[in-house]
Amino acid sequence: MADDRKSRARIVYFSDALWVGGAERYLYLLAANLDRDAFESAAIVNGMARLEELAASMERAEVPVHEASLNMPYSPAGVAGFISLLRRLRPSILHCNLPGPWGSQYSLVAPLARLAGVRHVVSTEHLPMVPPFAKGRLLKGFGSLSIERVITVSEDNVRYLTGYHRIRRDKVRVVRIGTPEPARGKSADIRRKLGLATGDFLCIMVGSLEDRKGHVRAFEALASTDAGVKLLVAGSGEREGEYRARAAALGLGGRVHFLGYRADVDALLMECDVLLCPSMLEATPYVILEAMAAGLPVVASRLYGIPEIVLDGKTGILFDPAESGELVRAIDSFFRDRGVGARMGQAGRRRWEEAFRLERCITETEAVYREVLRTSSKSLRDRSRGL
Repeated sequence: MADDRKSRARIVYFSDALWVGGAERYLYLLAANLDRDAFESAAIVNGMARLEELAASMERAEVPVHEASLNMPYSPAGVAGFISLLRRLRPSILHCNLPGPWGSQYSLVAPLARLAGVRHVVSTEHLPMVPPFAKGRLLKGFGSLSIERVITVSEDNVRYLTGYHRIRRDKVRVVRIGTPEPARGKSADIRRKLGLATGDFLCIMVGSLEDRKGHVRAFEALASTDAGVKLLVAGSGEREGEYRARAAALGLGGRVHFLGYRADVDALLMECDVLLCPSMLEATPYVILEAMAAGLPVVASRLYGIPEIVLDGKTGILFDPAESGELVRAIDSFFRDRGVGARMGQAGRRRWEEAFRLERCITETEAVYREVLRTSSKSLRDRSRGL
């Protein structure tokens, strides 16, 4: 067993996200599903962030979790402990996760990893379209010099990485996210529990309750549709009270149902008619892939990486988020002709099978790891030959 461990590359994942969202789910899916004959996984989470849920998920998947205490650049406290931890773990690759461009301590964990003797650092950038500010650009620019490969989740993201953040194009690799086959066989029984009529048309939104997700935009659109159109809101957040009040003010008290955090999203999607994703800031939302895997059509904002997932008019309908009437018409078109939604949902399922399975994402990410590991092997060979 010891010899097997020595032959595997150790990938250590780092996250300092402030909460658990899609970017942290990405990290968990990678760490839990790598080829264990070739790689072994571990994770470092920053103790100053709210990542208990991520840590628990990792541990259930038998991925060891370690804690750091970094608050850079505001305080150097914790730096020595982080370097010591890396020296003890001795990763082949440190993989830094950046849910926003200033994640992983403005990418400053990368030069710290180099100081600790880590030979390879890889990062994943999820939302590089967030505009830079002077201090952030300076710190991130320095940190990025120690990053060997930058993985990103859409082709659209590349222009922001090279433009806003001045990352060399030859360092960037596009690896689209993927999701596992949805769990089946367990019903959420949500229509009965909520007392909905058999013929009610059920929309669903899944995600944290924050402005960029577009909940208020969805409520306003719903107010202009038939009373038979209902909306499930799965997710939690500090704005829940505000959103409930807004829905009530629009006369939607009996049409918008707040479900809170749900662990049974797969089951909920199976019982709905359409997914709504009216976001203002997204790259490639997991929930869209989950809906496609469930055979559900999608209504989503036409922005950033979303058109790379949803084929407008084929697997769903894309709309201009600045035009509220477009969202109303998209919902209404599915409500009026449910056969169209069924056909688009089937097409979405086929597209998911072809392009967005988790196995493809894992395989392509492992290819990036092997690419960087080959550079050290080649360097050693060259030195042994006196080149």
